[in-house]
Amino acid sequence: MSINPGSGKNWRFWRVPIALAGGALAIFAASFIVAPESLFFLQNVLVLGLFAVSTNLLVGYGGLVSFGQAVFYGLGAYVLALGWLYFRAPFWLLFLFSPFVGAVCAFIVGALTLRNKNWYFSLLTLAFSQLFFTVASQWYSLTRGANGIFGPMIPDSLQDPQHGLWFILVISIVALLLLWAITVSPFGLTLRASGENPKRVEALGINLYWSRLYAFVLSGTFCALAGALFVVRSQSAYPTLLDWTQSGEPILVSLIGGLHYFLGPLLGATIFVLAHDYLVAHSDAWEILLGTSLIVIVLSAPNGLLGIGSGQRIRYGVVAGSWAALVSRLSGKRRD
Repeated sequence: MSINPGSGKNWRFWRVPIALAGGALAIFAASFIVAPESLFFLQNVLVLGLFAVSTNLLVGYGGLVSFGQAVFYGLGAYVLALGWLYFRAPFWLLFLFSPFVGAVCAFIVGALTLRNKNWYFSLLTLAFSQLFFTVASQWYSLTRGANGIFGPMIPDSLQDPQHGLWFILVISIVALLLLWAITVSPFGLTLRASGENPKRVEALGINLYWSRLYAFVLSGTFCALAGALFVVRSQSAYPTLLDWTQSGEPILVSLIGGLHYFLGPLLGATIFVLAHDYLVAHSDAWEILLGTSLIVIVLSAPNGLLGIGSGQRIRYGVVAGSWAALVSRLSGKRRD
């Protein structure tokens, strides 16, 4: 997939890769000075960030609100867990296989749901999510039901929190760069146009169904990859990963950061995980406080935090400021 010609002449075209590279360097540097629990925090941010950006390919760019992306996220995790549990298959083989399973499943689900429009599509994706969740919960002989699958299903080298963070960081950055290349390619521009004015896109002779199905498959592939990275983080897989509420999480963090900005879901994921961990540690009523805080953010900034202000400097200043605050917060908990 070629990148949109002509855009590269403007230095602003490369601001997203530059921001991703800067964030990756900041996380890599922080991995040498923060406490082990903060390493897991950074892993959570990266996994949720990739999941959110993959989902936002449909929601923010294609105008398709899907409540079923947890299907592919959970499948990516279960491919690793089931392959380890029943076959003791090599981790690397299962890790490469998980995005393929996500793509195949996304093609089937997308082919069925995308024939419906607007909220009917959203409700059908929610129904598929609940179907997979019920199967995972009830098929105890295969998935161990609600108990989930836990165990040393990743190589010994990745069980070290620092090494695990490095692995998740490298895979996440490569995946995010690929997603960015998709969004700025001619297909990405077509997808964005279809989200804004689908009738005009069809009038230009573009097959809207196949274009959206392609985007759905791409999103499912990267969601499954995020699910595989979740296993590296937690060494577990359980039915809740397939629940429709899990699909709502990446949409929520995208709303916080900005649906129409590539870096919006990453910013939203950072704020969400940071607020969640802080409130859980300091309040018994963390769910009420977290929910109220998120409602205030969404209502006060309907275009997301990156939509505050009109200048590019303001938008990317918000990203830089959030990363600086994050590193500062983590650096306060140094290794013993």
